[in-house]
Amino acid sequence: MRLRSERIVTPSGTIAGELSIRGGSIEAVGPVGTADAGRPSVDADASTLDVGGAWVVPGYIDTHVHGGGGAQCNTADPDEIAAVARFHAGHGTTALLATTAAAPVQELVAVLEATASAQGRARHKGATVLGAHLEGPFLSRKRPGAMDAEAFIDPDPRTVERLLRAGAGTLKCMTLAPELPGATELVRELVRAGAVASVGHSEATYDQTLEAVRAGARAATHAFNAMPPLHHREPGLLGAVLDLPEVSVELICDGVHVAPATLRLAYRAKGRDRVRLVSDAIQGAGMPDGDYRLARAPITVAGGRARLLGGGSIAGSMLTMEAAVRNAVRFLGITVQDAVALASANPARLLGLERRKGTIAAGLDADLAVLDDDLRVCATLVEGEWVSGPPAAPATTSSPGR
Repeated sequence: MRLRSERIVTPSGTIAGELSIRGGSIEAVGPVGTADAGRPSVDADASTLDVGGAWVVPGYIDTHVHGGGGAQCNTADPDEIAAVARFHAGHGTTALLATTAAAPVQELVAVLEATASAQGRARHKGATVLGAHLEGPFLSRKRPGAMDAEAFIDPDPRTVERLLRAGAGTLKCMTLAPELPGATELVRELVRAGAVASVGHSEATYDQTLEAVRAGARAATHAFNAMPPLHHREPGLLGAVLDLPEVSVELICDGVHVAPATLRLAYRAKGRDRVRLVSDAIQGAGMPDGDYRLARAPITVAGGRARLLGGGSIAGSMLTMEAAVRNAVRFLGITVQDAVALASANPARLLGLERRKGTIAAGLDADLAVLDDDLRVCATLVEGEWVSGPPAAPATTSSPGR
């Protein structure tokens, strides 16, 4: 298959041209005719889809997503996790980490096992399920956010080993509080297992966070949320993750969790390569206002905002990565190319997947999203298969935007 567009976002810039796809991978990308030049193996009769002036961008990788479309990831049912992956594929997400809210350890083990099963069920029917992100249970009771603090515990080797083994190594990321006893060794265990240690839901000082980073922590969960605000004499966890170049920070770019001006400050502090857009979406994303759940917690969604029932903490978001990218262009004042990198290349790099996903280049997975002029998703391709779309007709060929 060949896909042609006037705006293909590649690592070297936005080009007019085509890309050829074979066996789930991008075989070539460049000006029209690139697929044929010196490549007799390419079928000259391969089907070609010309999307005109639509944007063709690398598919989004959501490293923090609890649910969507009426389904959630805190479940022992792999079909429900697969349903989350299908919902978000319709909004440009081609890969994700099924993310839990804190729960009793036996429930988290069941989620990890269900996630392992969903990795096979969701393939080519939705976004690729890369594994799981456990947001807890090793978190500070002083910063629970919308989660049940009774499910929070201190790290212990047996529990850590049990979680790492569950689902045959499905755990790919864990959010933890660096100040807890045993947290530094927990970070080392995660790193040894090939998982990402992300700091969050924490009262940690700058020095405690620095110790976790020196042990191998490389990420921060929803910066600004569930952590103390920045103080000029005690910068704390927030000051550390904004200051330390090793740390990649999540931003929930919905204008609800963090004010646009604060998002801009974070972007300037970290630079393009150390910011990731995440949805933090819950079960109610894509659904009408009403009552939903985050794990066992009852959530009320009103006016597109989710809060604990009875009026309390913000409880995840109604965001999709499609909307997050669109908001990033508007809130941060950045180009489409830069916004896309925050949703694709940067999470791929954090997860060690940059040689497979995150950019449009020969040899990488054919994970793509086709966007209209308003950056709304028209179609999504996962490993060479349309899981949403394809576009029925060429898009309007207006002049390229920012």
